[in-house]
Amino acid sequence: MNIFRKFCWLAGLGLLMMIKPVWAQRAVATIRIQTNIQKCDACKEVLLNYLKREPGIISANVNLYNKIVTVRYYTERTNPLYIEYAIANAGFDADTVKANPDSYRLLPACCRDTTQQRKSP
Repeated sequence: MNIFRKFCWLAGLGLLMMIKPVWAQRAVATIRIQTNIQKCDACKEVLLNYLKREPGIISANVNLYNKIVTVRYYTERTNPLYIEYAIANAGFDADTVKANPDSYRLLPACCRDTTQQRKSP
């Protein structure tokens, strides 16, 4: 009987160690942001490489056809407005946040929005 108790106790302890506590799980959210990204792979790579370095972002996907960026992120590390500003700092418009003019000038020529006449400051 004593060996059976030890076995049950160790099995129960093992199960408890495998279960993650609810408070230890990270909250993940997804956001879709409209951009002015052009339909070329260079633009996509510029944006994805920039977002990859931002803290709290798990993954990002760019739909060149719809010009939408889908971002999965940890809610305790970042927020949607921060992500929009990160896209703007990469040189692209993000919903209501306009692109950073300095970053926009550094984009490859194919990535600049040719439908709008941007004024150089």
